[in-house]
Amino acid sequence: MENESNYEFELYPFEAFKTLLTLEINRTRRYKTPLSLIQLAIETEPEPDQPEIRRQAEMLAINILDAQLRDTDIPCKKDGEFLILMPATDAPGGLVVCDRLAGVFNTEHQTYDQVSFKLTAFIGMTSLGAGSSLPYTTLLEQTTTAMQHARDHRSTTAISFSNIK
Repeated sequence: MENESNYEFELYPFEAFKTLLTLEINRTRRYKTPLSLIQLAIETEPEPDQPEIRRQAEMLAINILDAQLRDTDIPCKKDGEFLILMPATDAPGGLVVCDRLAGVFNTEHQTYDQVSFKLTAFIGMTSLGAGSSLPYTTLLEQTTTAMQHARDHRSTTAISFSNIK
């Protein structure tokens, strides 16, 4: 795993994440277990043009993920957003995790290492049912669509791809 900025909690590089996602999709089909995929984007106030606030917000986000995720969950950071693969997690279970993350991230103000800011998380999720199979690119597109829907509507609750009309 890649330790991008000397954090204790390590994030998978995106290339490794894609490989693991493909393997989990195959496991879902073969062993009839579900999986969920979450995409999380965070924004800070004041605006993230201040490098110190951006760095502290990212460190806080990584620490929150470390505290909230299971050892079997697979986190990745890609283009400033987080992807989380949750093996053996169905849609209702994935939404529970999303709601927990939203509750932790979306608070009035956060202070990390003496830097204060407001964090807002936009969370999108998709799930793959037991025995199902889709290309990993389709799952990534679905989570991106759900997260972008949350961001466009300024929703601080998680959006499931299956609920977008």
